[in-house]
Amino acid sequence: MEHLHSMVVHAVVALVVVAAGAFVLLATGTQIAGRGGALWTVLLWASLIGVVAISVPATLTGISARDRVYATWHPSHRVKMALSLVLIVLVTTELAVLALGGRVELASWLGLAVVPGNLAVVAGLAHYGLRLTLGSQSLARTSYLPDMWREPPVDILDEVATVILEPPRSVNPLEESSR
Repeated sequence: MEHLHSMVVHAVVALVVVAAGAFVLLATGTQIAGRGGALWTVLLWASLIGVVAISVPATLTGISARDRVYATWHPSHRVKMALSLVLIVLVTTELAVLALGGRVELASWLGLAVVPGNLAVVAGLAHYGLRLTLGSQSLARTSYLPDMWREPPVDILDEVATVILEPPRSVNPLEESSR
């Protein structure tokens, strides 16, 4: 699932960028090679629908991967979850506004939401995702606080010593194999 999550999130990032570009091209009436309004409209709708459609499984695979790899929900995970939900709600709202006849203008609520808004949310998701990923690969500073730096410090050996009540048994493999 970890690999699935990392692959799915790339599509979300790409579609947010395509949606922002299509919105700007549509709002400014730009024509490229004789193509314009209709093409930008299709790209805008398709990419926004794609963001919602792919964000849901991206979020679910992220939760699933987190549950198997990490013991607790660290602050970076909570921020990523919140940003994922913000992105889904924001893009769903943008689609509703477009469906209700919202005007495609750069200097509008919709323009601010689609262009800098979605890009900012995805940038935040990318930041915290890379912080977790690169930190776990020891390529960057992690978002985790080592146990010994906590207040009060936590020594895992002390924690385990309270659980272990009997000394370890020694096993003689030669005796075990004859049974």
